[in-house]
Parts: sequence; structure tokens; C-alpha cells
Amino acid sequence: MVEQATGEVRFAVVLYGGVSLAIYMNGIAQELLRMVRGSSDLPDEELAPGEMIYRRLSRELAGPRGGRKRFVIDIISGTSAGGINGVALAKALVVGSRDMAVLREAWTDKADIGLLLNDRTARAARLRPTESLLDGGHMYGVLHETIARIKGDGKPLSEMVDLFVTATDLQGVPAPIHLTGARLDEKIHKTVFHFAYDGGREGRNDFSPENDAMLAFAARCTSSFPVAFPPMRFVDMPADARRADYARFFPRGWPHEQRLFADGGYLDNRPFSHAIDLIPFRPTTLPGERKLLFIDPFPEERRPPDPVTGVAPPPPPEPVDFLQNARLAASTLPRTEVIRDDIRAITRMNARLERLGTLQARWARDQRQAAMRGQAMDEPTKPENLDLLDLADQMERGYGSSYPLYHHLRVYDTSDSLTGIVARLAGYAPDSDEALYLRQILRAWRDDHFSAYHQPGRETESAFLSRYDIGFRLRRLIHLRAEIDRRLDPGPDAPLPPDSAQMLRAARLLVENELAAVRRLATPLEADAETLLNRDEIAGLTHEIGRHYGEAMQQPTLQNRYELARQVYEKPAIRPLVDRALAQLGVDMRQAFDQGSARIREGLDLLRLPALQQVYDGFHWHDVMTYPFLEGSELQEHSQVEVFRISPADSMLNGRPAKLAGIAVGAFGGFLNRDWREHDILWGRLDGAERIIAALMPDRSPEARKTWTEALHNQILAEEYGDQAGEGRRLALLKAKLRDSGIDEDAFEETAARALGVKDAAALDLDRFRAHYSAFKPLGPRAPQIAGWSSRSMAILSRMIDDLPDDGILRILGSRAAAALRAGGGLISGFARFAMPGSYWRMLADKMLYLAMLAGLAIGLLGFWLGSGIARAGWALLAAAVALWLLLYLFGRWLRGRASLSQALRWLLGLVALALMGVGAGTVANYLLG
Repeated sequence: MVEQATGEVRFAVVLYGGVSLAIYMNGIAQELLRMVRGSSDLPDEELAPGEMIYRRLSRELAGPRGGRKRFVIDIISGTSAGGINGVALAKALVVGSRDMAVLREAWTDKADIGLLLNDRTARAARLRPTESLLDGGHMYGVLHETIARIKGDGKPLSEMVDLFVTATDLQGVPAPIHLTGARLDEKIHKTVFHFAYDGGREGRNDFSPENDAMLAFAARCTSSFPVAFPPMRFVDMPADARRADYARFFPRGWPHEQRLFADGGYLDNRPFSHAIDLIPFRPTTLPGERKLLFIDPFPEERRPPDPVTGVAPPPPPEPVDFLQNARLAASTLPRTEVIRDDIRAITRMNARLERLGTLQARWARDQRQAAMRGQAMDEPTKPENLDLLDLADQMERGYGSSYPLYHHLRVYDTSDSLTGIVARLAGYAPDSDEALYLRQILRAWRDDHFSAYHQPGRETESAFLSRYDIGFRLRRLIHLRAEIDRRLDPGPDAPLPPDSAQMLRAARLLVENELAAVRRLATPLEADAETLLNRDEIAGLTHEIGRHYGEAMQQPTLQNRYELARQVYEKPAIRPLVDRALAQLGVDMRQAFDQGSARIREGLDLLRLPALQQVYDGFHWHDVMTYPFLEGSELQEHSQVEVFRISPADSMLNGRPAKLAGIAVGAFGGFLNRDWREHDILWGRLDGAERIIAALMPDRSPEARKTWTEALHNQILAEEYGDQAGEGRRLALLKAKLRDSGIDEDAFEETAARALGVKDAAALDLDRFRAHYSAFKPLGPRAPQIAGWSSRSMAILSRMIDDLPDDGILRILGSRAAAALRAGGGLISGFARFAMPGSYWRMLADKMLYLAMLAGLAIGLLGFWLGSGIARAGWALLAAAVALWLLLYLFGRWLRGRASLSQALRWLLGLVALALMGVGAGTVANYLLG
């Protein structure tokens, strides 16, 4: 039997891009899943040893209320390489997966450059031009297979999961911006694929097996790194994977089948905004905290602080030439935008919440002070039927002269929330221009049916609020929940009796269920519109209202826009349908409100919690005081958001980002070597565990955090190096430490003894890892492998240049220049393949050149007897062979990164100097011997 959860910590996770550093992020994602499973409702016997450490931590963090704290991930936002891991983590959470071994297997076994290069099919069999170095179709297949294999026990690890995966629409979706008296059309290139699981709503599960192909599509789009992978189109998916209902993931009203989607990091490499915008609408289901974790796999290395000021000095400015400027503008800077504005948005939200909490605490103290003095706060008595009262009546009954401001703010807010409901029913986004247009029509309807003061033929605005004001119901329930949380955690000096705690937890669950029901009212589905009007009436109304949209939105002022919207509302084909639909919506919402209030009152009565019932019934007076402060903020949480980073620079074991092998070769290094991939996954798990502990225990001592971190690190090292596969990983570290890649598995024990100074290899625990291996990473690929990949890459690059379309960038150059570029590209790539050490043609060339050198030397020496003409020919052959060999040698070293271009030029100049010296010496010798 698992202890009852008495608190929780909810995480929003943001994953950056990072090319092959996706492999490092996979290690972090694995640890995040273990954290969630360890604190979940699963029994102890179903947990792995590492998960049991998180289970023990969840019990310790529960504090005086007992039980355990749940660690929940309910929001994930990822781009590029982070998007792939985000998709896998989200699905694993929804299906209740035991681990992410499937994705780890894909990264280690299938993310090898040799398998990804885009030469899997013969040239004659290719129907499309070569667009990239790596095979996008093969990558989609790997992603689809991997995502489909993520399975679990069907018990979700979170009640709600929202996943955002960014991409870049290269063609852009046209969208109007309505200016004063004009319309401006622009294209929106930022794209986000939103997948959601809502356990409380039937049918809302975008992570079911029938959506695997779309999840793989989003993962493939967001990771379409330029040149490496081609952009992705919906029609590029296999025919049996394309489903008509996938259209809901694309912008409404625009064809999506042929649209080109590229890497999400082009415009949004650090996708904070999606998580930040959703956090206020994802409150905790138990008393708890809200955290935001962002995973930055490629941080800048920290500069040591100045010993005097304690501040790291800025790096010295470096000159930027025109080529560097172009590279920064086109690629580097957009992918490394700062996150300062995103963090400030969270800071502003935290500050507002803190001020609200202080305001409420002071108001409660004022009430207590007044009661102690025998006074009463000026609290009005609520009449039996508030709907019949206008503003004058309410002020007379004790609400005071400030009440109208509160009333009007509620009317405006309710109009906004009602607009959002109607927009969703019509199939539009609540923040779209279409929703702004609909709000003016709803305003015309409201003004025609309701009035702040008594008027013949109109109801009071109090009646309008009683039927449509969802915001008031949400605020009242959230306030009640906050009061329950305060009573559940009274402090160590006044612990709650067990029976009281049980009743309060039952009351909190009751409140959460009602909150979920009200939120569902606020976010209807488009299909729900048919409960208000039939399908033909909906189509006719949409058509009639839509005919006037452009004209209304181009009006110069808001008042002009309203006047035209009012005329639209008055049309005979529109008004009867709008009136009937909104009247029925009001009846349905009021019925839902009344039923929810009855359930709350009945539940609190059964639980014998009259004080909480007074809090619920007296909320209206509390709201009069607090709502003007909250207006416009959309804040629903009563807990602040703490922000933590996970990156290789934040590790206490090794804080150097260069410890990751994936950083090499422009962040493509992870694709070059399996040992490198295993190494980066290990560091992802180690760094992830350390930062997770920091996020869960920010208020505990460093010693306490260190204890839990070391327990997790020891368990991770035991898992990574303890089995047969782990032996191979440890061998890779030993090779790196001894700089000897020739050590094989048969020499494992002997090598371990020599490296560690013992007869038998001891277990690789944290102390030994820290002392001997934390600064090492496995040796990289060997020269023959590099030669083979380089040769294949050059061949692919040659085809890419040859397949460039004439109407693309080559149109700028003209036909002759384009032909020269194609020929030059093929020549250079061919020479590079020829010069690469280890290739077949290079080995053949070396042998031929050695023979030419030997022949030239022999002929030159024989020339002393056979004549000077033959001698000159021999020496010329020797010089030419040596020069060509040196040229191939230097070019090969440069291709492998062993020499810079300046070094190669120095060698070439030295070769020219030697040749000139040889010519001079020959001339002098010929003259002296002549």
C-alpha cells in the first residue's frame, strides 16, 4: 500500500536545441522520468532501485503533514534536438512507461553517421534531388518506430500533459494585421505543434497509438537542422501514416500537405513562452510548488571571477569581418537568443502573486482586529435574488460607492471570457482577430439584453454575471483551495489531528474536481456548438457573420468597429440565431454553476467543515476587495514559480561543457562514435540527477543536497557500468585514460588493474569515478572511419550542388556561373574524396606516388651516366611526385581537422622554397660540372 500523497511539486520542462547533444538531453529525460515514477502512486515493489531513492526523498520532503510529495511533469516545450526528447518524455508520462530504453537504444544504435548519410539508394533510383547530407526519410522512420515502441501500463503519471514542439514554416501562413483604417498582411513562420492529454476529458489524448505518426512528424520537423536534414512535408510521410484528422494540429483554414517545415531553432531555439503562458492555468492538485526546469546542453563556459570584485570580467572584444557578420546574422545569433525577457515574465508574475498574498493576509488580519474590538467589517448581506438588483440597489444594501468599479470590471472580464468560449465554438483561437470581431458582436448583444440599471425590456447586468461569469467561479474555488492548503499546513507547532487532515484532503479533492469542471466549461470543443444550434444554422451564421469581418476590422476606431458590428448583429439572418444560441449557453452555464455550488456546499456539510463553507459563501465580499488588483493578469495560481537550469556547466563533478563528446564537430560529434553517445547519456543522467535534487531541495543545506545527489550518482554509475554493456562503457573510459585504443575486451581486467593500481577491478563508484575518470571522455573515431564518412559526404555534397535548381539561388549567378559552380563543386568534392587518408583512391595514389618518387630518384641518379637530359627528367619526376604527395597529405590533414589552413599554406610555401632551392642547386651544379 502506497502512502497517500499530501503535497506535490509540478514541473514545466523546456528543452533547447543542440544537434547531437540531444543524446545528452536523453540522459536528463531518463532521470526526469525516474523522478516522476519514484514519487507516483506505484507500489514500492514496482520501482527500480534508482526510483526508490526518489520515493524515499518524496517521503522526506512531505514534512510534518506526512505521506509523500508527488513530483509531476505536466508541461513540456522543446525545439530541435530537445523536441525529439520532449516528444518521447511526454508520451512515456502519458502511457505510464517504465523507462525510456527505447529512445536510448535509438540514439546509441541508430544515430550513427554511417547509417544516417543520404546515400542509401542508388542515384538511378532517386526520384527527388539530393537536398541534404543526411537521410530525412530514414530519420522519420526511426522516429516513428521509436515513438510507437514507447509503451506502458496505461496508467498516466500525470493527470494532464501539454507538449509544445516548435518548427519553422518556410513558406509562412498569411495572417492579417488590422491597422487604423487599413489591413496589413504578413506571414507567420513560427509554428508550434501542440499535443495534449487531459485525463478529465473524454477523447483528449494526442498520445494514443493512432497519433504516433503525427508525433514522429513533429519530431522530424523540429529537428530539420539546415543542410544536415531537408525540410519535412506532410506528404513526405508514408501514405498509410497520413490521417485526415491530423489537420487539427495545423493552422485552421490553410492547406498543410505541401508546406515545408524546418528546424524549430531557426526562430525559437529556447521555447519558454509556451510553458510560461500555460503555467497560470495548470495549478497544483495538492498543496505544493511550481518549478520550471530548462535544459541548456550547450552553455558558454563560465569565466573565473575577478579575485577583487568577485565578478567575471567580460571577454575581450574580437573583430568581426563581413563573413562572420553574415554567419552570425543567418545562423548563430537567432539560435542563441537570450532568455532574459522570459525570466522577467516569470519574475513579474511571481511579484504579483506575492503582492496578492500579502494583500490577502493583511485583509484577514484587519478582520481579526475588528472582531477583537467588537466591530464588524462593512460586509453586506447578500439578497435572495441578486439577479433582480441593479447597481443602485447594490450600493444601497451596503456595498458602498466603490462597488460599481468592481461590477464593471466583472462585466468586461465576463464579456472577454464569453468571447473566448464563442470563438472556440466557432473554431477560432481566443486571441485571434476573428475573436476581436466576435467580441464586438457579443457586446452589441449584451447591450441589447442587459443594463447596469433598471430599464424596460432588459435584464440587469447582475443576471448577465450570474449566467456567464466563469472567472468569478474559478476565483472562488481557488480561494477556497488556498484556505484548505493553509489549514493543511499549519506549521510544526500546531500539527493537524489525523482525522482533520483526512477531511481537509477530501475537501481539497472536491474543490479540484469542481475546478476541472468549470475549466471545461471555459474551453469547449468546436463540436459542442451543435448543442446550441444545428449544423445548418451554424454554417449559415458563420457565413453571414464572416461576410462583414474585413470591413469591420478596418474601421478607424473601436467605436466605429462597434457600430458596424451592431449593424451586423441586427441583421435578420443573424440576430435570431445569436440570441437563441447565447440564451441556451447561459441556461447551460448557470445550471452547471448551480450544480457545482450545490456539490461544494453538500460536500463541506458532510465533512463537517462549516468554517470552509463560510469562506465559500462569503467570497463575494472578499472578491470585491481583491479582484480589482487581479484584473487583467489572468493569474490563477497562488504559488510562485522557481526557475532552475540543467546544463553541463552546472555540474559539481565536472563543470566544463567540453566534457561532452557531442560538442565536437559543431555539435555533430555524438553521431560519430557510439562510445561518445554512451558517455554523453551518462553525463546527462549525472547532471540531471544533481540539478533535480537542487530543484526539489532549494531550501535545504548543501550537505543535505549532497547526500541525496551522491546516492543517485552511485546508483547511476552502478547501472551504467555494472552489467555486460556497462563493462564495454568502462573499457572505453580506460582506453581514454591510457590513450590506447588498441586495448580489447580480453585485456579488461589487466587494464583495469594497471589503471587503478589494484589486482582486481573494483566497482566504479562515485569516489573512484570522480578521482580517475570524470575528466576523461572516450577516444573518438579512427582515421579509416573518418575517411569513409568524409568520402561519402563529399559524394553527397557533389550531388547536392549538381541538383541545385536553376530557378533557385543559381538564378542570381547566371547560366555560365551556375555551370561553373556545379563543375567546381564536383571537382572539389572529388579531389577531397581522393585526398582523404584511408580512402581506396588515396591509398592507390600513395602507392603510385611512392613508385614515381622511387623511379624519379633512380633516373636522377642514373643521369650521371646516361646524360643530363635524363637526369633532369628524373629529378623533375621526383619533385612532382613529392609535391603532389605533400599536397594530398596537407589537404587530408586539413579535412580531418589536424591542421589549419594557415599551417597548410606554411607547408606549401616551405615546399615551394625547397623546390626553388633545389632548382638553384641544380643550376649551380650544372654550371660547375658543365
